[in-house]
Amino acid sequence: MTDKEIKKYSFLAEIACDYYERGLSQNEIADKICLSRTRVSRLLKEAEEAGIVQVSINYTFERHYELEERMKARFPVKNVQVLNNRIVPKDAIQANVGRLAASYIMSSLRKDMVIGTSWGTTLADTVACIRSAPFPIQVVQLMGAVPCRFSNHAPQGIVSDMASLFECRGEFLNLPLFIQDTYVREAMKEDVNNKRVLNEGIFSDMVLTSVSAIETIDQQDIWLGYLTPDMYKEACEKGAVGAMFARFYDKNGNEVDCTWNRSCIAIAFEHVKQVPDVVVIAAGKAKANALRYALKAGLVHTLITDGTTANAVLHEKESTNG
Repeated sequence: MTDKEIKKYSFLAEIACDYYERGLSQNEIADKICLSRTRVSRLLKEAEEAGIVQVSINYTFERHYELEERMKARFPVKNVQVLNNRIVPKDAIQANVGRLAASYIMSSLRKDMVIGTSWGTTLADTVACIRSAPFPIQVVQLMGAVPCRFSNHAPQGIVSDMASLFECRGEFLNLPLFIQDTYVREAMKEDVNNKRVLNEGIFSDMVLTSVSAIETIDQQDIWLGYLTPDMYKEACEKGAVGAMFARFYDKNGNEVDCTWNRSCIAIAFEHVKQVPDVVVIAAGKAKANALRYALKAGLVHTLITDGTTANAVLHEKESTNG
């Protein structure tokens, strides 16, 4: 490099430093070096072309605000928080969505609030990021217990862990998730404790849940303790597109009239729809179709998800079940 070139690049670097690092406007730089603003603009462009200035997009922002606005414009949902997962390892996305959800929950707390909970790995990741509440909170189990390989994924485990972290009272249902015999089911629901907890759940201020994709439900151990192949087949044949609180719903957001739903111990959709804030926490492209129908039907007040899932919800074609 010649002396002339060194001086030129040094001059370009000084102008670029004034603009990008010192925060001077192009007019201020022009006055400083006695050149026109147009000339300064051209010199900045030249500095970029010479590699003195390297422009890159910083994706370290936690949320994807543009996707959030598109989701709110498309669906009848009040709040949307989308994890910007461009630089997040694939196996860490769900945990980061859980962390984002925990932050939303903590910011929404108020004294004597009642929070109803469901089940699942996404909710377990959310609970793991919960901190102690500064005032009394109540956590209520909204669905019956299930045999599960990992206890913190089960409904009773979610309530236990959340109540411990919040340092608050947890309300447990002493019922299994599925009771096929009508007489036994109704009698157990009339138990004093179970009746009280079920009633408290109906009047929750916030409920926390995810959605289950109809295509993968029959592969998840959390369902297989009770759900038989015949019951799964019946739900699919009757138009189920997903499940929430272990209840199958159709493309209109209505509960499917099937054996499973009639015998399932979980908060009914008619009561879910009365809750002020239904928070759905969902990560994974496989849930996009189930999530889309829940959003279209207005079952979701607050959605917390990742960018890949949000894009899939916005762009993928609806399944033939719908």
